[in-house]
Amino acid sequence: MSLRDELLKAGLVSADKAKKLGSDTRKQDYQRKKSKAPAEEAAQQAEMRRQAEVEATRKRERDRQLNLEREAEKRRREHSARARQLIDSHRLNHPEAEILYNFLDSDGHWIRAIRVLPPQRQGLATGRLAVVRGDRHEFDFPLVPRDAALKLAEFAPERVLLLHPESDGSESDVDNQSETP
Repeated sequence: MSLRDELLKAGLVSADKAKKLGSDTRKQDYQRKKSKAPAEEAAQQAEMRRQAEVEATRKRERDRQLNLEREAEKRRREHSARARQLIDSHRLNHPEAEILYNFLDSDGHWIRAIRVLPPQRQGLATGRLAVVRGDRHEFDFPLVPRDAALKLAEFAPERVLLLHPESDGSESDVDNQSETP
């Protein structure tokens, strides 16, 4: 039995007054819950907004990283296509060449050889020709003119395997350099 029921039985409180008191109590509880609900709801909404902002920031950063990767891949493909075009348009390899010309590959571990003509060998020695890495197959080493190799070195330096300093090829230059102190 509740306190209200006991007070009604004892006659200390009338039924109307007990009913009004119960109604007032319910109203006060409702008002308290109502006043708590907006504060709690506002806190929950603020937390949800904060989480949404954090997630949006994370998504923007992930999208930015993906865009950077896509741009880098696009630049790499463009450089590869440009290098292929430059090499193929300036390739000087001759199918009937018989002289083997040995050189070290880009990492310096392997001795590679290409077949050249005597004027091409002279051009390689004087720096007018260069050996570059092609992309037709693993052992594709085209000969290209110096200016094409320098242009290639601007955007794909790993492709230039051999480019000697330019000289006119006369032995008097070598003698003069050795005599100067």
